[in-house]
Amino acid sequence: MKNTLLEYVPYLDSGNDLSFDQITEAASLLINESINLESKSDFLKSLANKGETNVEFSGFVSAFRSFARNPELEDYSGQAIDLCGTGGDRSGSFNISTFVSLLVAAGGVPVIKHGNRSVSSKCGSADLLEALGIPLETQSDRLKASQDHLNFCFLFAPHFHPAFKHLAPVRKALAGEGVITLFNRLGPCLNPALPAYQILGVYDPAYLEQIAHTLKANGSKSGWVVHGKTADNTSLKMDELTACGPNLVRAYGMDGENQTTTFSPNHWGQATHPSTDLKGGSLEQNLLIFDSLLTGKAPPGLRASIIMNASTAFWVAGKVKSLTEGVEQAKELLDGNGLSSWLNKARKFFAS
Repeated sequence: MKNTLLEYVPYLDSGNDLSFDQITEAASLLINESINLESKSDFLKSLANKGETNVEFSGFVSAFRSFARNPELEDYSGQAIDLCGTGGDRSGSFNISTFVSLLVAAGGVPVIKHGNRSVSSKCGSADLLEALGIPLETQSDRLKASQDHLNFCFLFAPHFHPAFKHLAPVRKALAGEGVITLFNRLGPCLNPALPAYQILGVYDPAYLEQIAHTLKANGSKSGWVVHGKTADNTSLKMDELTACGPNLVRAYGMDGENQTTTFSPNHWGQATHPSTDLKGGSLEQNLLIFDSLLTGKAPPGLRASIIMNASTAFWVAGKVKSLTEGVEQAKELLDGNGLSSWLNKARKFFAS
């Protein structure tokens, strides 16, 4: 394969945007193991310096999705939701979206969660799920059975994006240089099952519009792209909805799209809490926090944030008619035996 990545560098440095065909070619070169690291690095730096347009980012998502392994979950995708964040907010928070994913599945909404091990935190979604007894399944028949029995399955990103192994060295090198590229926010947009609904958190509000545009352009029916701010620590940014301050929301595929709206925790009937309530830690610490949510002993701000995210997921997926109804359903699952019973059922299923 001809290496034209370096030919794109002066083109990008001059401020030119890539066409769809150029994006497709560049994506193929980036995952090609015969293309040298320096070429890939120079291309990604030039693209980052120019700044990716919405069309470019969406085009790379489309291209990299085409390289993914199909999990064969088409029978479920039309009703399913994914909840995840880009990471990179450096907040050190608990795995909110992972806990909420299980809560929403226990509430009857199909969840196809796409994620990885820890990258920018001490405990990633795959780490926590595996410790809870939910294995990182790879076979389509087991994923389908998991959906049938539990309304849930987890797609471990490295299994479904094998081509990305050839990108790992350049991503590691750029991270070491502190260079932020499109790969810092690409992962959550690449769920290979193409679930109809998504709630996706971003570490920087500058990307709300770009990612909402991308999800809609790549076939997602509707959802929210969100960014949380904290009232007690203005330097702390969250790739989640939280009960610790104002939340920026960019909807797509529904009323309110094409504008960014700010919602306070009161929008869900919740008070505002200190950001320290969301603090997570190592896998062992997060397992203890997980148990505290089940037993009603979690910090009130974390509980409120869980309720806000679950309520929104129920509403986005059409399970409830309002966020208020979603809040009540989330509380019932938390305070009753709903999630605990689901976890017991899940452990038995995966042990069989």
